[in-house]
Amino acid sequence: MLLVLAFYTYGREASWDAAFGSPDLGPYDFSVPSRTGKLNDSLACPADECKKGIPDIETRRYDLPPASLFAIVEKVVRHLPGKVRVVGANPVNTRLRAIVFSPALRMPTTLSVMVTPARGGGAFLYIYSRSQIGYYDLGRNTANVVALIAAIDAELAAATPVATPQTGPAKPPPSAKPAPAPATPKK
Repeated sequence: MLLVLAFYTYGREASWDAAFGSPDLGPYDFSVPSRTGKLNDSLACPADECKKGIPDIETRRYDLPPASLFAIVEKVVRHLPGKVRVVGANPVNTRLRAIVFSPALRMPTTLSVMVTPARGGGAFLYIYSRSQIGYYDLGRNTANVVALIAAIDAELAAATPVATPQTGPAKPPPSAKPAPAPATPKK
């Protein structure tokens, strides 16, 4: 009852902050991936890049420069479900950290993202989402990661021009000579 009263009086986010401390769990070191050991985190990375971290989701290689992918990441993170507060974004080293509050209870999770160059061109995407509170997150961190990847893919699909099929007969290029008229038989 006291917790419900605090939620309404003090506010959901402020209540979690007062009870558990700052919701920002700090930067994540993708070079030495580690997990919480609880069921309250989710890691996504390229298949061969972070085996030691035991990823839940494998990310693909993106065919664009790291800076371009990072710009898309920065844009879509702000539109994840729930309230989002970006606490660190560095386009130079292509890292971003945000606090994502769940839609209903505003429970905080720290979302860390890194974009790196891929061998042979393109970029790799690394994502780690971890909860501040509890042993089990009811799938919230995996949902954050999946939503972020889906939003990135949707943004890329929207930016890629789609060729529209022609309808009707093809038109000759303007420089082409018209085809000769068929010969008519003489009577």
